Amino acid sequence: MAHLHKRALPLSADEGNSGPIDSLTFDAGAQFVDVRPGTTNEFQSPGPNDLRGPCPGLNAAANHGFLPRTGITTVQTTIDGLGKAYGFGPEFAAALSAIAIALTGDPTGQTWSVGGSYTPALLGGVITNPEGISHSHNSYESDASPTRSDAYLNNGDASSLILSKFDSLYKTANADGEFTLDILRNHNKEVHDFSIQNNPYFFSAPFAGLVPPIAHHFVVNLMSNHSAERPNGFLTKAVLKSFFAISGPDNALVYNKGQERIPLNWYRRPLTNPYGAVAAAADVAILATKYPDIVEVGGNTGTVNSFTGVDLGNVTGGVYNAQTLLQGNNAACFAFQAAQQAIPGVLSGLVASVLTPILNLVNNAINPVTSALNCPALLTFDQSKFNQYPGYKYHPKI
Repeated sequence: MAHLHKRALPLSADEGNSGPIDSLTFDAGAQFVDVRPGTTNEFQSPGPNDLRGPCPGLNAAANHGFLPRTGITTVQTTIDGLGKAYGFGPEFAAALSAIAIALTGDPTGQTWSVGGSYTPALLGGVITNPEGISHSHNSYESDASPTRSDAYLNNGDASSLILSKFDSLYKTANADGEFTLDILRNHNKEVHDFSIQNNPYFFSAPFAGLVPPIAHHFVVNLMSNHSAERPNGFLTKAVLKSFFAISGPDNALVYNKGQERIPLNWYRRPLTNPYGAVAAAADVAILATKYPDIVEVGGNTGTVNSFTGVDLGNVTGGVYNAQTLLQGNNAACFAFQAAQQAIPGVLSGLVASVLTPILNLVNNAINPVTSALNCPALLTFDQSKFNQYPGYKYHPKI
């Protein structure tokens, strides 16, 4: 059972860890995620050819076999695995997976990688090897990540955890040693400002630019433990360290790359209250009320502290502008619609026999989300307005 909060925006620090929709009940048998040694979903370190990338939740899911341990997955496998592991909404998983396939994966085999590049199912069916989300700068991955570096500031590597960035997040725990959505939103503001102040190529794209804010919300909504006493969830330092592959005492933290784990004795959010696109859009709306600059589309113009927002009216034919983007579900709507509008151009080099099925996959995944969010129709998407930002076309090859 779930209900929408009745509090006025912005939500205060007493907001529960299930986000804008409370989790009111707890079922130990249904919510227990069994990752004990000897079980199907026991932890296994990735092998030398297994792919891992910038998202700790995806890495942990692959390390426990909720996603293929290779790190290469499909839409349906992602829906099933993330639902079982985290209580992730199926329509949300489908949309994010379809976009990942189209922008970073193998349209022929309809697969995508949680990490780096891999060989496609049909050689010659795609123009180049799929890059995976590790190398998807400004198309899927973006600047101002919770614990990863901006690509430009780290020789193109936006996939590896930066220990100092994790430590900065870790130290924001409250007096009880726990993390809340309010804490993660404040951290989102800090890393966003850091990127503007230090990265002359900082760019926040319509879809990719919303990934870091949503990722900040993922940390609390999907990694929190749950109990009968605290059905809304609670996120401790120990649990955060496990999901982010961190060990060691507070004063000597160690990053163990690729070793992200779902903790033992951990209970996910209930499937009666999955974290879906509507909840995520509400979280973004809360964030936009508190820190509107985080969801602004635009970037630095070649020097630090030169952030300039794009004229969204010109980009969208007047459907959105800087003010309306902050209202209701509009920021989330524009993110999904922008990806949907951009994908045909990205895939224009594919033959029709490959292009048509992948466009159908994308549309069939995104349309239910934009319908659920009651998005306005977007018929115009002029990406040429982004050419003024040097970071827009910064796509490092590492």
